[in-house]
Amino acid sequence: MAKTTGHTRPVIKDVAALAGVSAPTVSRYLNGTVNVSADKRDRIAAAIKQLGYEPSVVARALSNREMDTVVVFAANPSAFSTSATNHGAEAAARRHRFLLNIVSIDEADMDSLESRIRMGLSVRPAGAIVYEYDRAGIEALAHLPGDLPWVVVGGSFGDGDYQVVNAERDGGRWMTLHLLDLGHRTVFHVGRREGPTDNTRTNGWRDALEERGIAVPKPIVVPDDDLDAAVRVGRELAMRDDVTAVFAGNDETAIAVMKGLREGGRRVPDDVSVVGFDDRNFAPLWQPALSSYTQNFHEMGERAFRLLYEQIRARRAGVAMPPSRVEVVQGRPCLRDSERAVSMRQS
Repeated sequence: MAKTTGHTRPVIKDVAALAGVSAPTVSRYLNGTVNVSADKRDRIAAAIKQLGYEPSVVARALSNREMDTVVVFAANPSAFSTSATNHGAEAAARRHRFLLNIVSIDEADMDSLESRIRMGLSVRPAGAIVYEYDRAGIEALAHLPGDLPWVVVGGSFGDGDYQVVNAERDGGRWMTLHLLDLGHRTVFHVGRREGPTDNTRTNGWRDALEERGIAVPKPIVVPDDDLDAAVRVGRELAMRDDVTAVFAGNDETAIAVMKGLREGGRRVPDDVSVVGFDDRNFAPLWQPALSSYTQNFHEMGERAFRLLYEQIRARRAGVAMPPSRVEVVQGRPCLRDSERAVSMRQS
């Protein structure tokens, strides 16, 4: 084992001594702020590996005046989408030895938004990721420093120079067209109130109906997380002969509507086809197994960190920022047993 300066844990001077370079050269190599020759980079990398050296986050913060930390301003914190995106971003950050600091922001508490953003920025993060999943996410963008690298997750296309967007609108369109292709004359939509962006599953539902020249019925809005209200909607829809297909805004709402339809004497899928959105892990366990549309929020989080890391590396190296771009994460339909082609009798 290589000899160290006597510390239990190797320090930067140990790496410098073993590599035959100065400690500032090792620091520059670690920070990526100044180019280091290929020969020295190889020797430093070999010394780090041999010694098992791990850079001190605090020491690097003192030299860089920023931490190897990324702050995530996570809008709509209670949502499944937010939790799954967090997991993806954290996994990518961990691979690059960055810490992920998650600060929840909520449009139900807009008064605290600015103070929470100041709190998240107080640790001198290297960059920020903002989930534009509601009004809080949109407002957060206005409070970010102009020189801070950041990435937008979600929102409308073009809301940021660097953005990761899920194909949510495309997913809503696909599920609605699928029901129409099964022979249903129209598709009713039950979901939460629409968000502030245009990339929504509800707009995808509208797109599909308009594309087929079908009059768009008024969407049926249920309060957030009020599944009892969704059950009541299902019972009301059961009384209407013109209801043969329902596209629900998420899987929980879909299952609640199915319960209400059953209580109202309508069978799924024999009488009414129902599909959901998000493909939660309980969807295939329901009877009948719920058809849904999966969105890869984990991949969205991973891509967001990678986009941000490219900016951080460029900034620390003193080179031009990478070209602006928007990355779209596609979803996919998961068809099971809750929808069925319209019979000749119905048509």
